[in-house]
Amino acid sequence: MTTSISPSNKTRSKKLPGGRVRCTVYLPKSEVDCLDQQAEKTDSSRSSLIAQIYYQGKTSNTK
Repeated sequence: MTTSISPSNKTRSKKLPGGRVRCTVYLPKSEVDCLDQQAEKTDSSRSSLIAQIYYQGKTSNTK
């Protein structure tokens, strides 16, 4: 089997010490619609985008 026609690997989040814990985020419908559009454009998941936005906010607050 050739690798030239295989789908590309998706990037995965970094491993966190201690594992991960599931949480729920409540957002207005307009924001969810915006996230869904962005997820479709970037071929990523809604939860991945939420995690990226959260991490960006967290790192900007520590500077």
